Order: sequence, then structure tokens, then C-alpha cells
Amino acid sequence: MCHLGIRGRQRPFSRLSGHGRGADFVSVFKGNSPFLWSWAGSTLSMLGSRTIGVTYPLLAYSLTQSSTSIAWVMFASTVPGLLWYIPAGAWIDRIGPRRVMVWSEFGRGLLLTGVVFGLLAGTLEFKWLLLVALIEGTLSVHSSVAETVLIPSTVKPDKVENALALHEASVHGMVLAGRPLGGLLYGFNPVVAFATNAVMLFAAAATLGGLPRDIRGKGKPLSKIFGEMRGGLTELRRNRFLRSATLITAFINFMVQGMIVVFLSEATDDHLPSALAGTILAASGIGGVIGAITSLRRGRTDRRLRHRPVMLVHLWACTVALVIPLVFLQAWWSFAVALLIIGLAGGLSNVTMRTVLYEAPLDEVARVAGVSRLGSYSSVALGPLLAGLLVGWVESWVALLILCFPMVVLTLAMTTVAGLRSALVSVPRLEATTRETENALLNAQAAVRTAEVAISRVQVAVQRMEKTSPRTVSAELQAGELSHETIATESPMEKTSPGTVSVEPRPIPSTLSAPQAVVT
Repeated sequence: MCHLGIRGRQRPFSRLSGHGRGADFVSVFKGNSPFLWSWAGSTLSMLGSRTIGVTYPLLAYSLTQSSTSIAWVMFASTVPGLLWYIPAGAWIDRIGPRRVMVWSEFGRGLLLTGVVFGLLAGTLEFKWLLLVALIEGTLSVHSSVAETVLIPSTVKPDKVENALALHEASVHGMVLAGRPLGGLLYGFNPVVAFATNAVMLFAAAATLGGLPRDIRGKGKPLSKIFGEMRGGLTELRRNRFLRSATLITAFINFMVQGMIVVFLSEATDDHLPSALAGTILAASGIGGVIGAITSLRRGRTDRRLRHRPVMLVHLWACTVALVIPLVFLQAWWSFAVALLIIGLAGGLSNVTMRTVLYEAPLDEVARVAGVSRLGSYSSVALGPLLAGLLVGWVESWVALLILCFPMVVLTLAMTTVAGLRSALVSVPRLEATTRETENALLNAQAAVRTAEVAISRVQVAVQRMEKTSPRTVSAELQAGELSHETIATESPMEKTSPGTVSVEPRPIPSTLSAPQAVVT
């Protein structure tokens, strides 16, 4: 698979040349139109996805006047993430991220265009909306995995981390903007809402289509795709940091979703205004933007976190955040502070994970990303379900206590046990150094093999010269380059043909067992 802007695998964590936040932004965009196009297309895609997440449930309720339909359409749009992340990764590694994103966004736009025509004609039924949500959700999974590969491939290796930080800030920014925009557009008119979503997705496809067409994989037999899926699992299992970070992230997401369910339950019981509840939930997005932008200043952050791995800091921050509402008796502002801290830590750790993820083999990045995303996504999908059952059985403060206890135990274990703590050490200083040493060793081994081949060729040439008769010696001998005596096997009756060495016979001394000749 070809990648834009890549001339060789280097350390993406190398010290950046920019100074300050503005210089970091400029260093990514300056003279790099492929990144600009990919970032713009990805941002439009994310904005469309966030607005769709609001308009689907509203339209489902409008068609059926049943709250059950909201659950069904949300399930149809999210279940592809549980089933299709790993196959999507294998497929993207085959045909390239750009092609996958362009066709996925175009297909999503066509589906929403069909919804618009159905609304205008008055023929749209709930079952068709379910089908559209299911197919559109599957295409969205392809697009989200593909952008994980596409974004870093459009910049130079020493700008990968900055590019991912900027993209991570865009993700959280679109979460903040997309949900209110979706509600606003739907309140104006459902047709306008879905038509605007379709335009966003078509614009994303057109923007991504401006990228060079050399991002694609080589053709492989379709029968090997299952083996390629297993390859993503194998690569993730082989990378100790990614494996540990994926499991930790999935566990944190599960607990955080449970805390959000507790908050919504408390907000309902206390009749908290919906606008205030939405603002509190948006605090995680605000924290994510701040965390992602902060990670752009890697030089300063690296010095602060030199002996504090980013994932371990993330784990401690989320543990403290879960304890805050419990300490302050579930006050509404305590949930806002907790979500702000969680978003801030998540923005930092996501950039680190995605940068390390891109260090996987180039033809396996999408597969590894699919497996990693499946781990975090499944916890997001299952967390609210189990937390809802928990809130139904016990009081809210007991539910929070149950959620906090395993977080505290895990955090203490990962901090105090050396073997577990080392699994969360960030790659920049340990694995990158090890990788450079391994590359130097491989180069030395290649040089030794080259020398061995050269020596074997010389030995073969010597053996051939020893077995060669004077008649087959090259013309260099005629030019006088060989002036010493040689043993000849040609008989005196043989004629000397033009262009060969002439041999003059001499009497054979009694001490020799073979004729001796002199080159003339």
C-alpha cells in the first residue's frame, strides 16, 4: 500500500522544529496540500456523523410516536461497529484508505439523499429508515478506520504526532458542534436536516477525491482475507504497549459510560434543565479539544511526563474523575468537572495511541486500528446497558461506588506493580530506541551477507580459472596482462587458432609429471 509523503519509516516522536502552539499548527499545514485535503474531508465527515446521530432518533420517533423506535434506530446505526471493525481494517489494507473513504462518504450521501426523497414524497417508513441506518453505519465504520491510516500518511514522519493531535482536536470539536447543529436543523425541518447531512458527506467525498490516487494496496486473493484479519489481532497482541493501552482504554470507557448513565438518572430525578444537562455532557468534548491541542506542544509535555507514562496519567485522571461526584454527593457541577478531566486526559492519550499505532507495519495499520477500535467501541456500546441495570437495582451513590472500586484497584496495581507499569511506558523513549538498534543490527547483518556472497563468487571464479584450459583463457592474456608461466594441457600437434595463446612445446624434465609450456 502506497502512502503519501512517506519516504521511509522514522521516529514520529522526534523533536519538532516549531516553537509554541501556533508554529505547531503552521508546521503541519505549510506546503502540505494532501494533509489539508484529508483533514478537511475527515472533518466534514465527522460533522455529518455527529448530526446524523441526533436526527436519526428524532425522525424515528416522528414516524412511529414510540420511544422504542429510538432504541432500534440507534442500535441499527451502532451495531456495525461491533461486527465490522476488523473486516473493515483488512479491506482497507487491501485497497487503500483514500478509495475507501471516498466511496464510503459518497455512499452515505446517497443513502441520506434517499431519505430526503422519501420524506418529500411522504413514503418513508420506519423499516426503510432502519435499513438506511444499518448500511450507513457500516460505511461509517469503514470511513473511521480509513482516516486513521490516511491522516498520518499525508505528512512527513516528524510531523505525524502534530497531525494526529490536530485531527484529534477536530474530532472533539465536531462532537461539540455536530449535536447541537443536528437538533437545530431538525427543529427547522427534517428535510433540511437530512439534506444538509447529505451535502456534508458529498462534500467530504469530493474533498478526499482531490488527494493523489497512489494510496491503494496490491491485489490479493479474496480467500486470504480471514488470515489478514487474524494478522491484525496478532500484531496488536505482539505490541505490548498497544495491547495494554487498548485494554485500559476499553475498561475506562466502560466505567465512564456507567458514570454518564448515573448522571442522567440523577438529572431526571432532580428535573435538571435539558440545556444544562447537555452542557454538562459537552464538558468532555471541551476537555478533549484542550487535551489534543496541549499535545501539540510535545517538547514541553515530554519533559513534564518523562517519567510518567501518558496512559498511566490517563488512568489516574479518570479514577480521580470518577471519585469526584461520589465525594461531592452527586452535585451536577461535580459531573461537569469529572467529564472535563476525562476529556482532557483522553485527548492526550488518544494522540499517543494513534501515533504508536501508526508504527505498525504499513500494510497492517488499518487491521490493527480496527482491532483497537473494536475494543474501545464495544465498551462504549455495552457500558450504558450494564450501568442502566445497575442503576435500576441500587441507589446512584452505590452505583458510583461500585464503579469507582475496580478503577481504584486497577490504578494502584498498574502503578505499584513494575511489570504492569512497564507495559504502559510510552513508546518514544524505549521502543523507538530499541527499534533503531534493531535496524542497525539488521543493516550490519545485511552487510555481512553481502560480503559472504562476494567471497563465494570469488571462490567460484578461482575454481573456474583453475579448471580452464589455455584455449579458453580470455583475450586479456593476449594483451600481456598475464606474464607468468602457466601449465598447458594442449598437445603439440594442435593448431593455434587466431585470437588464442600460442604454446611452444619443450622437452619434459624427468622431475615433472606433466608438460611445461611458456607463454609467448
